[in-house]
Amino acid sequence: MKAGPEGSMEDLKSPFREMAALFIRNWLWIAIVMGPALGILPLILPKMSVPVLLIFLLSPAYMFHQIEEHWRDRFRLFVNQRVFGGVEALTPAAVFWINVPIVWGIDAGALISAAFGRFELALLAFYMMLVNAVVHTVGIFRFGYNPGLVTSVIIFIPLSCAGLVTSSQPLVTHLIALGLAVIGHGLIFGYALSRVLRLRRA
Repeated sequence: MKAGPEGSMEDLKSPFREMAALFIRNWLWIAIVMGPALGILPLILPKMSVPVLLIFLLSPAYMFHQIEEHWRDRFRLFVNQRVFGGVEALTPAAVFWINVPIVWGIDAGALISAAFGRFELALLAFYMMLVNAVVHTVGIFRFGYNPGLVTSVIIFIPLSCAGLVTSSQPLVTHLIALGLAVIGHGLIFGYALSRVLRLRRA
């Protein structure tokens, strides 16, 4: 243990680091519990309008997808080994930040926004889901089955298309949301690629 104020700060940071590492390793268990729980809530809650119901279902749908995708770290290993030739393009921390703060955050924000009559963020969430599904589906031609494919086809495509069809947003809003969804996925791929190039140079 270090002496003085610096040592005290390090002592305080260590448990938080350990908790963060534990959460990063085990976040999928939250999806395993919360996915089914959220999925049955519409049967218990007061009746929702169709657009709000579809937005509500974004979160459990993504959690079911994440279970297929990330069980036993399958997606990260698949990307690192099959897509990037054995280089660690995705770390466990990167997978956590993409799937929890970003994905769950967007879906939660979409529902909250819809509760106040603002559906623009929901449109982005549906396009994020659709673009994700397209990437998984197109991946068949290069890699065959990839982790997350089944739920992309049977859940993501129908749910995202239903959400987009029932949306009353103008065309320009659709185009902006689609553009942001494509850019978002491009940034994730760009992060992974830049990491691969950096590691190969090292």
